[in-house]
Amino acid sequence: MSNVTPFRREPGERPDLPARHGGGMVVVALASPAVGAGRTMLAAHIAVQAELTGDGPSGVLDADPTGALFQWWNRRQGKMDAPAFGAHCDIGGLAVTLAGMRATEARLCVIDTAAGDAEALAPVAAVADMVVIPSDANAGSANEAAALGRALSKQATIAFVINCRGHSGGEDGNALAATGSGGGWPAGTVQHANAYAIAMTAGRSVTESHAGGDAAQNIAELWRNLRGILVAG
Repeated sequence: MSNVTPFRREPGERPDLPARHGGGMVVVALASPAVGAGRTMLAAHIAVQAELTGDGPSGVLDADPTGALFQWWNRRQGKMDAPAFGAHCDIGGLAVTLAGMRATEARLCVIDTAAGDAEALAPVAAVADMVVIPSDANAGSANEAAALGRALSKQATIAFVINCRGHSGGEDGNALAATGSGGGWPAGTVQHANAYAIAMTAGRSVTESHAGGDAAQNIAELWRNLRGILVAG
């Protein structure tokens, strides 16, 4: 991760996550203007990490027509118990599906989406407490992410994540800084690792399959940062 670590807490200081839309369930959506930004991988890992650290029961809602997140969730069944709930729907079915997940007493739902512009993603932001926008370390990609953040920031809290392949020369930090005009919070950097693909293929997360490794520590810190941003509002 980068050194951006907002709202660090001492052990045991864990305020409840605030649910802006009521019903006691917080909704975190992954969105980006471009394909290949890592939305599905991050959505899966956020849902698992939140449950493993006491913020569950968690669920995943796949609003991407490809259904990759829902397929990953199905691969988990019979193996592990986090996240507890999974669903697949189109954008038009978000409200009904979220209501059903609230009825299961889920405390967190993580939504995956298809890449899109602000108009396409506005219905997702409207039902979310937070929209997490990943980008690679390319300045152009970061600027596009910032523009999407600005457009959605009136509907939900925005957090930016740089999902990169070990760029040198501080490119990830520069990209994270470039998102500063996006009306949101910098949540850090996730470095590329083969462990993610290995874990996702098995229906797992790196926290489970590569516990104690750098990738698992990356995800743990990312969720700490995102959780802090949610609590701060």
